[in-house]
Amino acid sequence: MGNAIDVIVPTYGRSSCIHKCISSILPQLQEQDNLFIVWQGTQKPEVREAKNVHSLYSSPPNLPRARNKGVLAGENEIVLFFDDDVVIGPGVLECHRNAHVDISIGAVAGKIIDPLFPTGQSAPSTYDESTGRIIQSFNVDKSQFTISLMGAHMSFKREAILRINGFDEQFKRNALWEEVDAAFRIRLIGYKLWYCAEAVVDHLREQHGGCRSDTPQKYLFNQFANTTYFAAKHARRQYWNTWLTYWKYRLEYETRSSGVFKHSPIKVLSGVLGAIAGLLRYWTIRCFATGSL
Repeated sequence: MGNAIDVIVPTYGRSSCIHKCISSILPQLQEQDNLFIVWQGTQKPEVREAKNVHSLYSSPPNLPRARNKGVLAGENEIVLFFDDDVVIGPGVLECHRNAHVDISIGAVAGKIIDPLFPTGQSAPSTYDESTGRIIQSFNVDKSQFTISLMGAHMSFKREAILRINGFDEQFKRNALWEEVDAAFRIRLIGYKLWYCAEAVVDHLREQHGGCRSDTPQKYLFNQFANTTYFAAKHARRQYWNTWLTYWKYRLEYETRSSGVFKHSPIKVLSGVLGAIAGLLRYWTIRCFATGSL
């Protein structure tokens, strides 16, 4: 259907806060649009299903898998994702409809009001391919082309997301890098990415559930597993050494301790084991995995 939208909201362990998100979306749905709430885990949110409001179950919990389930459940030309802890501002769906009129645009990143974003940035996303350092600042005021996306607020042409076989489900738990990976693959097949500063959401950063549900040690393990997996997919061979140096320093920074040891041994071990797991994951998938959307 021409510029109709399938809105997809994956949720995990946030049955108490997702209603704010849903309530902000419903008034903007047009007759041909659909809203899919893709829930995971054991806490099913109370969703009042209707003609264009649907509840889907995805198991085991995995954010990219939940996104893919939502994509396959719909059929509209535009696929729009929100985190379950955002509240969308006026006219957001219409902004995405308008942005996708340009056939060269494969995906659109929206503005996100988030207290953790750095200030004073001129671009919504910058990426240093020699180290893998990425700065996401999707709160800049000027609409422009961009290089990546943030899962809290992003949309795709259905044709584009299907052509890259959806989101890579090998990004596990906190799923860091999964939307950046999708953005890079969208660009590789010839599409452009647009940042729309007029489409605004508030990111409430709910501290329970979602991708922040792990212990610090598990989060660090999955952070480095997903980072290494992403690096194996996207880092150029000529930069392997500089990637390794940069992420070694990152691990040292993130494991600093005020105790007996300068760095927390448990956290250091978590990061190192995560990096090994990410590398093994990449080689296993490369050698044996099949299947796609």
